[in-house]
Amino acid sequence: MRFDLLPILNADGRRLSVDAELDFVGKEEQGAVFLTPVRVTGEFLNIGGSIEFEARVSCRVRYECDRCLESYEDDFACSFKEIFKKEDVKNGDEQSPDVIILEGTAVELDEIVLLNIIVHLPHKHLCKNDCKGLCPNCGQNLNLGSCDCDTRPTDPRFDILDKLL
Repeated sequence: MRFDLLPILNADGRRLSVDAELDFVGKEEQGAVFLTPVRVTGEFLNIGGSIEFEARVSCRVRYECDRCLESYEDDFACSFKEIFKKEDVKNGDEQSPDVIILEGTAVELDEIVLLNIIVHLPHKHLCKNDCKGLCPNCGQNLNLGSCDCDTRPTDPRFDILDKLL
């Protein structure tokens, strides 16, 4: 979704509100599948030659648990801030990597929002904090019940004796 910044581009202190839904439904990023459109609320603010964009995004996503491999759904929300500078206001070689150069009068909201979502997605996906995972021997989901596998730790020095039996 292209968002035109022309109304605030040349007027210091002007604000432009954003309230939109971006359709990423079905898209998978970093182990998360978007189940609902991403709701974006925020504001662009012109401050002395740069445009600040502060936003909050929220949506529903589906993950696969890293321990038990079961799918589960969760609400996702994050806030972020981006800074844009006009193309003609370059400060030579001293450009900050945190500043995005604004080419033209519009920004592509989809790309900006998606990159910030990816940065804020959790690295570890757990269906619940006390997920027991899978049995390393038989693969039984230990959240659903225990298995009959022998999980006692063994001393590897005695493995040769087990082969004799």
